[in-house]
Amino acid sequence: MLLLLLLLPPLVLRVAASRCLHDETQKSVSLLRPPFSQLPPKSRSSSLTLPSSGDPQPLRIQTCYLGDHISDGAWDPEGEGTRGVSRALAAVREATQRIQAVLAVQGPLLLSRDPARYCHAVWGDPDTPNYHRCSLLNPEYKGESCLGAKIPDAHLRGYTLWPEQGPPQLVQPDGPGVQNTDFLLYVRVAHTSKCHQETVSLCCGWSTVAQSQLTAALTSWAQRRGFVMLPRLCLKLLGSSNLPALASQSVKITGPSVIAYAACCQLDSEDRPLAGTIVYCAQHLTSPSLSHSDIVMATLHELLHALGFSEQLFKKWQDCPSGFSVRENCSTRQQVTRQDEWGQLLLTTPAVSFSLAKHLGVPGASPGVPLEEEEGLLSSHWEARLLQGSLMTATFDGAQRTRLDPITLAAFEDSGWYQVNHSAAEELLWGQGSGPEFGLVTTCGTGSSDFFCTGSGLGCHYLHLDKGSCSSDPMLEGCRMYKPLANGSECWKKENGFPAGVENPHGEIYHSQSRCFFANLTSQLLPGDKTRHPSLTPHLKEAELVGRCYLHQCTGRGAYKVQVEGSPWVPCLPGKVIQIPGYYGLLFCPRGRLCQTNEGINAVTSPPVSLSTPDPLFQLSLGLAGPPGHCLGKEQQEGLAEAVLHALVSRGGTGRCYFHSPSITTSLVFTVHMWKSPGCQGPSVAMLYRALTLTLQKKPLEVYHGGANFTTQPSKLLVTSDHNPSMTHLRLSVGLCLMLLIFVGVLGTTAYQKRATLPVRPSPSYHSPELHGTRVPVRGIREV
Repeated sequence: MLLLLLLLPPLVLRVAASRCLHDETQKSVSLLRPPFSQLPPKSRSSSLTLPSSGDPQPLRIQTCYLGDHISDGAWDPEGEGTRGVSRALAAVREATQRIQAVLAVQGPLLLSRDPARYCHAVWGDPDTPNYHRCSLLNPEYKGESCLGAKIPDAHLRGYTLWPEQGPPQLVQPDGPGVQNTDFLLYVRVAHTSKCHQETVSLCCGWSTVAQSQLTAALTSWAQRRGFVMLPRLCLKLLGSSNLPALASQSVKITGPSVIAYAACCQLDSEDRPLAGTIVYCAQHLTSPSLSHSDIVMATLHELLHALGFSEQLFKKWQDCPSGFSVRENCSTRQQVTRQDEWGQLLLTTPAVSFSLAKHLGVPGASPGVPLEEEEGLLSSHWEARLLQGSLMTATFDGAQRTRLDPITLAAFEDSGWYQVNHSAAEELLWGQGSGPEFGLVTTCGTGSSDFFCTGSGLGCHYLHLDKGSCSSDPMLEGCRMYKPLANGSECWKKENGFPAGVENPHGEIYHSQSRCFFANLTSQLLPGDKTRHPSLTPHLKEAELVGRCYLHQCTGRGAYKVQVEGSPWVPCLPGKVIQIPGYYGLLFCPRGRLCQTNEGINAVTSPPVSLSTPDPLFQLSLGLAGPPGHCLGKEQQEGLAEAVLHALVSRGGTGRCYFHSPSITTSLVFTVHMWKSPGCQGPSVAMLYRALTLTLQKKPLEVYHGGANFTTQPSKLLVTSDHNPSMTHLRLSVGLCLMLLIFVGVLGTTAYQKRATLPVRPSPSYHSPELHGTRVPVRGIREV
């Protein structure tokens, strides 16, 4: 088992994701609404009174944290609970501020009590005037709660005890209610059983013993390493059940844990949500794996559930044909969801159907928006294959990759309870303009969309913020996409960059303005690499094009340029492949993914500090002597160039970070560019250059390659410190015993030898033209 765990880290996909428990949570909560017979003439929860102007009014959300016990058991090591509560309340404040700018409704608030809680018996004689009213109080009644949060009496209606005949006896008067509030959100920070629903799901083929062993070991392993989310692995059992082994790189990591969960508890007379509770899992609030933005977005997700995006509330959505302001004509929608001919569950209301069609670039309205199915049941989340990155999918993968999208806002418009400010929507790139068949299980693996991938190679997440691995998860139902890796793959994090002195042959740059690009750039020649010959390799395999991190700078909407370590800025034409000075290979410029708004244009100045070449550029050329009549082919030249470079690095006693773009001509002239890459440890490039020229004059390099010996000749040492690498000046010096020193003129110039490049195209997934590419029945009450 220890061996298995040691093998896991290289295969781990990103685990900083959270799953949502809303559906099972909401089903455990009774939805209370005020009985019509008990509503006073001007009840605070009876209607949504709008101003005469009909202008949208901010939704007033009042948060209430009552400071209850942190956990069901003991928790709060070293004051962590206090810090967690502060973090939760800060996230709630920010999330409710965002909602207040989106959903608009006006109306005062007073919550109802549940007769099933405070009343033990009711009058059962239908001939009595107080038939079915409370005749006996429940002596155990402790008040109302919402998902474990105790509701203050000040927020609640009163209740009465009724004799068989005559006026009632007031037990508790109405509370003052909450003024200037449309929705009450109770906040808990707790350590509940739901917070530990972190399971390890194994594929068939595992024995029960092996599953139990692996589950226990992985749980311990993840907790020791401070993982917020526990992986769900899909492995195959080979050999002994006592020691499972990894069969392949087919490990699927999902099954994240729970950051928070929420439910709606009370409705008004039009079934609009009035109150709900959000429970934060205490152990995650102090985790460094979750940023403030992550907690805010998780809060926003749960808040939207409580406000109406819920399977338990879909059937209560209102249809207001005369408009939002004319409430008299509103009625419950006849159909909100349905199954299509393939059994897919759809949300079919008008606004979401039109919004999805617009997103996919389809005229008119779509049949509806697919909902995620959980164990064959309707869920409260969008289908991940179609709306990856939406705030209301079932799993949350970090604030950087999550959007409050237009389709989600359209759903709240369809609820009939809110007016929506659509300008607050954030652009959803996933599937944008991809047509009506996008996201289908039957099409996602055909290569018809570059949002999906095939195989298991490395590439870029579709937002290009992270490197990713082509993989799937249960929500994708067999479709595959580039999912972010867990081991420092965020291009936008500078701390993920190469440590000082570490070789960086692909020229990657990790920076807040860096993005992931499909590329195969290298500053080194690869011996025997036949893929750089078009005649030998007309089509490059997908695996040969991988995700790399490079700096980008927006120059306009959809327009940008890129920079590789040590290179100048190069315009990157969307849908095209480009070459980078100083590097072999090509870089693919994605279309429709980067710089899609005017924000961030010129956010990175050119050149950025410490990203351009810090030292002068030198060129070192060496003439080689080989066996008489020895002739080298193209591949042999490349191999010899690599061998000479290796000997040159050894002679200099430094790393390869000083040497770039080696090449060799048919006349056996070796040329290499010299500059000191950022982070390169050692002397200045000028000092190294002078030292090499002196030592090569005293002791030539000897290189054995391809069965032959090659030696550098002092008389053929061609050196230059000119900043222009396109020309090389020959300087010969002759020393005589005489007092006169005669300099010989320049013998000529040597043409700059153009580097060979890899004739590549992006992976087959890129097909650009240029590349070919209510209330429940009263329970527990008896009649008397």
